[in-house]
Amino acid sequence: MDRIAEDSPTSPPPHLQTRKLIAGIAVLFALACLIALGALFNIALSLNTSEREKSSFYAHKALEQRLEASRQFLSSYAVWDAAYDHLNGAPDLTWAYEEKNVGDSLYTASGFEGVFVVDDQHTKYALLKGQLRHAPASTYIEEPLAPIIAQARSVATERQQTTQYVLFNGWPAVVVAAAIRPDDEQLSIDPRTTSVMMFVDQLTPEKLDNLGAGAGLSGMHIEKAGALADDQSSLALGETGYRLVWATPRPGDQLLWAVLPPLLGAMLVLGLLMIYFFRYALRTAREIDSSLQSLQSSNLALEASEQRFRAVAEAASDWIWETDSFQRLSYLSQRFVTVTGYKSEDWLGQPIDQLLSCETTPLTLWLDSQAEPDPQQMANLRCAYRDQNGQLCFCRVSARSIMLDGKLAGFRGTASDITDEVAAHARIQHLSMHDALTGLANRNKLSRFLEQALLKGQKAPPLTLLLLDLDSFKPINDSLGHAAGDAVLLEVAVRLRDSTRDGDLVARLGGDEFVLVMNGMDSRNEIDRFCARMIDNLHQPIHYEEQALHIGASLGVAQTRLQGFDADELIRCADIALYQAKADGKNTWRYFSPEMNEQIQYRRQLENDLRKALKNNEFVLHFQPRYRLETLEIVSVEALVRWQHPIEGLLGPDTFIPLAEQTDLIVPLGRWVLREACETARNWPNHLLVSVNLSPAQFSRSDVVNDVYTILVETGFPAQRLELEITENVMLNDIEGALGTMTALKELGVRLNMDDFGTGYSSLGYLRTYPFDSIKIDKRFIAGLSTESNDRAVVQAIINLGKAMGLTVTAEGVETEQQLEALGKEKCHEVQGYYLSKPVDKLAFEQLLLNHNSSRSGAS
Repeated sequence: MDRIAEDSPTSPPPHLQTRKLIAGIAVLFALACLIALGALFNIALSLNTSEREKSSFYAHKALEQRLEASRQFLSSYAVWDAAYDHLNGAPDLTWAYEEKNVGDSLYTASGFEGVFVVDDQHTKYALLKGQLRHAPASTYIEEPLAPIIAQARSVATERQQTTQYVLFNGWPAVVVAAAIRPDDEQLSIDPRTTSVMMFVDQLTPEKLDNLGAGAGLSGMHIEKAGALADDQSSLALGETGYRLVWATPRPGDQLLWAVLPPLLGAMLVLGLLMIYFFRYALRTAREIDSSLQSLQSSNLALEASEQRFRAVAEAASDWIWETDSFQRLSYLSQRFVTVTGYKSEDWLGQPIDQLLSCETTPLTLWLDSQAEPDPQQMANLRCAYRDQNGQLCFCRVSARSIMLDGKLAGFRGTASDITDEVAAHARIQHLSMHDALTGLANRNKLSRFLEQALLKGQKAPPLTLLLLDLDSFKPINDSLGHAAGDAVLLEVAVRLRDSTRDGDLVARLGGDEFVLVMNGMDSRNEIDRFCARMIDNLHQPIHYEEQALHIGASLGVAQTRLQGFDADELIRCADIALYQAKADGKNTWRYFSPEMNEQIQYRRQLENDLRKALKNNEFVLHFQPRYRLETLEIVSVEALVRWQHPIEGLLGPDTFIPLAEQTDLIVPLGRWVLREACETARNWPNHLLVSVNLSPAQFSRSDVVNDVYTILVETGFPAQRLELEITENVMLNDIEGALGTMTALKELGVRLNMDDFGTGYSSLGYLRTYPFDSIKIDKRFIAGLSTESNDRAVVQAIINLGKAMGLTVTAEGVETEQQLEALGKEKCHEVQGYYLSKPVDKLAFEQLLLNHNSSRSGAS
């Protein structure tokens, strides 16, 4: 220490530097103590203020609910033909009092201390605490009655009532008044001539105790206006000179009493400890110089060790590796042996690129690029390797350079096995372009195929598009079940595939509808022969469980030479031709012709009907419950829109939703569905979520966030009980915009659910990017659980993926007990489907919910 001071005479001695440091630390400690105490008192004040505001809200809400109940109760007496007949003119005391139509039960059962029937001149009928009185109402009510009578008559046409705080026998009460009128739709009398019925609800201590208990408030009572205690809040009772007062909890004071003494004690202890350590620091300051050399010699080894363990801590990996500067393996963790089956000694000293390889980037070049990495980041690369059994595996490699004395000494990192993740993603990628049941191309692949084939327009080879629909398929599906229907679809797929050539495409659009795109086939004679062979081939019996099943087929034909090179137009024309073929007796084919555009006229008529339906409120909601699989408890309900068409009856969404999306009608229809679902479910149990589907068109054509916010505020429906189901198409249309919209929706407090998960080509990527709370496994995968297909593995992968990402996983389309048992074995969270409950209307669902709760209560 002295030697260092002699070498650097201009530097202050270390103990003087320590004194300055101690003074600075003492100032910082004092400042920290002041900040902590200030923050504590501020928190206490905030807690007290918040509790006062909350209690005022609950008190006001409880009082408003009592007033509303009194108004509704009075309305049932005032808007009554019998009351008008017996009380509007000369009062019929026998009817009113002796027959107890307006008698003592109003006090004994309903708690109204005063009941009066008055007009402009006098009191016709008076009850005081259920007993008949002949004194005028003004004897008891210390407020002018004329304004109350006038106000009650002014709102008689709207069947409304008026309320006012008054003094009744010297004590605050609520007067609810309404004009006595007949119960007819159009008021046939002059409300200025009718009598007025008044109910007086005196705010007695017993009522206030019940009111306070219902609002969760204590000490509720009435007192004259004046100064309040610190723990009291109040509401003014009109112009009566009284106010409603209750005791407000002061959690802030409790916090201070609980935290302040130990905090001050802790500060005192810390202060004493600091004094002790300061003295110790001054005493040892002169000894520091003697240890500098030993610290410098150990810093290099400590830095290398720290870098290694920091890398391990920051990487989520399975096994750890390290190389020298020549990228030869110098370390492999024990986990490497477990994962790959190799011995560590077999690879130590070998170049790392002989073990791992990457198809997109040479591993050696990638490691060289990590020579000077950002210290806050660790690079990742997907690599492949073969384990000891020769099986191709995949891992996610992270790497960071090792720097010693400013020179590159090698690399270290981790390798996390992602073989199952890659396989699941590949399966999902495949299913995004192929039908899950038949393995044929789906609508996505059909669109891409047509887009590429029609890209050159007139220069492209001619295409013939055949839209095929199976005849007699629905009776088989309905009578023998979905398993038989699936067997038929699989056999049809095989026959269609066998009948086409290389370069042609067979796709399944859904249900029993298929598309064949024939490349280079343009001759009508050739097309006729192909269609005839196709129908004859499909007429051949299909054997299922020792039964011979027979189906037919109808085809619609569209050609690029005649209908142009727009893919949507080709499909539309083929669809119209198919409709004509089915209308002409089925088991035949028809070419599109302009005369078939009557179908377009029907579409326009349906669009006009749809616009009228929005104005005439012809839509209804059906509700399909969702069950927690472990307990079969109803935890959510999906709102599904139906159209009660005045001519065609109840129509499902497949009939009109696509049309609404193609027009501007989807936005008001979507708002109606959301509002109706929130208003309907508002009084359902608080634990019950309500799920509403959002169309991609709503995202692109309206302010979804503002719509949801407005409806939640106007309906009073809790945001945490609303779940919005979103399909992948929303993200495909506008990736950045969709992310911003979903983030804003999450900030409102609603839940987000990815619908039909697994059918999109990048669903897994969306889960990593977008703020979803849950996912729904597409019902096509669930249908495959009943067969020996690969769908079970896909469902298992999706469930495990959802659990790993903290998402709730729902399986939709559960139609059999076998499917439910299979999902139970895979520990799926929730299920939904016809096996448990079909979509039902509001009344049927409420009865279902009541029966479900009753059965669970009985079982418990």
